[in-house]
Formats: sequence, structure tokens, C-alpha cells
Amino acid sequence: MSARIKVLCVLLAGVALLTAGCTSGKNDQSSATTAQAGAPAAGPLTVKVSTTARGPEQGFNAGKAAKQVSPDIQKFVSRYLTVAFMEPAQAQSGYKDLLAMFDTPVRANAKKQLDSLSLGSVGSQVKAVRPGKATAKAVVLFGGGHPIAATVNISFDGTADTEQGSGPLRLRSVFQLLRAQSGWRIAAYDSNTGGQN
Repeated sequence: MSARIKVLCVLLAGVALLTAGCTSGKNDQSSATTAQAGAPAAGPLTVKVSTTARGPEQGFNAGKAAKQVSPDIQKFVSRYLTVAFMEPAQAQSGYKDLLAMFDTPVRANAKKQLDSLSLGSVGSQVKAVRPGKATAKAVVLFGGGHPIAATVNISFDGTADTEQGSGPLRLRSVFQLLRAQSGWRIAAYDSNTGGQN
């Protein structure tokens, strides 16, 4: 329960930053863009991914396996961040595309926790997101020569532009992924989003 309260506090702080269009404390150098100056155009999302692999088989080539699966992890993380943050219009559909990335048993919970996984309820106020640093560290478990599960730590920072101004946002998440026929699915998660510290 205390973790949930902490998430809510971070979210409320993030909403306040987004709607007020200001920052405080250490991050004054990334303070709000004034409405008359206009916000800079959103640049492309670039995610730096570091992947390692583990396997039970004798003679398992971890380096080769990591190189093999890294583009797939890169694609998954880029897709997640794009749908969760780079496409604010997703808020209008209730983040349907984002929820499709979750395994069925956790999808209902994810739907209740969209504020900790994406722009969430603030998405309808956001005109554009300018991505900053985005990184992911993945450990992929192989079995029978194929990826079967992964733990992915994602860190994303950006700036959200609203009618009132601009404010920082961030995502810090750990996803447990399972490999399905249709691709990676999020089976469990621990996620926080809000204004930057």
C-alpha cells in the first residue's frame, strides 16, 4: 500500500508540473518553455539497449545469443515508449495499443495503473513529447536455443508540451517479459512515472 501511495505522490507531482508548466530545484536548466516562444519540434526517439543472455545448455554462447535477440528487445522497448509517451492521442483510446503489450492475466491491473506506465490521464492535455535520454538493460533467458523470458529495466526522460507550457517527465520501469508466438508480452512489472527528480 505504501508503494502505491508513493506512486500516486509522484504522479500528482508530475501532473502539477505538466499543468503548471514549470520545474523546480536541481532541474532549473530544463525549465518551462514559454507559450509565446513555442515548443521545439519533437525529435525522434532513440533507445540505447544493452542486452545479455543466459542459457542452461552446456556450451551456450551468451554473446551470440545476446546479439541475436538485441534487435528484438530494441524493437519492443521502442514500441512501448512510442505508444506510452510519444503518441499522446493514445489517451483517447484508453491506451488500447499499450495494453495489448501486456499478458492477459496482468492486463486488467495495467489498465488501472496507466498513470504509472504511460502519460496516463495527463495524456489528453499533452500536445507533444520531446524525448530525452532513453535506455534499457535486458537480461534474456534462453531455452532450447530460443529466447523464452527477459527482465528489462527501462529508463526514459522527456519533456511534455501542453497549452500551459512544458514540463519534465520520466519513466523508471522493470518489466518481466515472456516470449509468446506473437512476440514479447509483459507478464509482471514495477513502474513509476512522473516529473524528473
